[in-house]
Amino acid sequence: MARSPASAAVARRAHLPAERSSQRQLLDDGEIDISLSFNPGEASSAIAQGLLPPTVRTYVLDGGTIGNTHFVAIPFNATARKRLWWWPTSCSRPQAQLRKQDPSLWGDPTVLAMDKLDPADRAKFTALPLGVATLSPAELGPSCWSRTRPG
Repeated sequence: MARSPASAAVARRAHLPAERSSQRQLLDDGEIDISLSFNPGEASSAIAQGLLPPTVRTYVLDGGTIGNTHFVAIPFNATARKRLWWWPTSCSRPQAQLRKQDPSLWGDPTVLAMDKLDPADRAKFTALPLGVATLSPAELGPSCWSRTRPG
């Protein structure tokens, strides 16, 4: 049985490298046909930065997907708890989340609930192009939060 170029590349590499940048380079070089990411905007961001060709696309397996949300914690025993609150507060502001979601910068989706934003901020998120390879939230499917939150 003849091996396809992709299976030959996988056979040469017993495993995928742990670093995202190395996996992305293998995909760009055509040595692998698929790469994994927890960020549904990563492909669009890499395309915008010239790190991947514009033909790369994101997809979700039929059984669903696992996404990534970032958490910021302040240790219970922090000596400057009140001063540390500026970080999570800053990160969760609509302006910061909008920049984070911009595919030319990072492309990571917002953690903010659109229905909780004022109309002006919601309009900014709606107007922001997600990128050629990024699926909409509806295409990504329900989040773990929507499955676990009551009503």
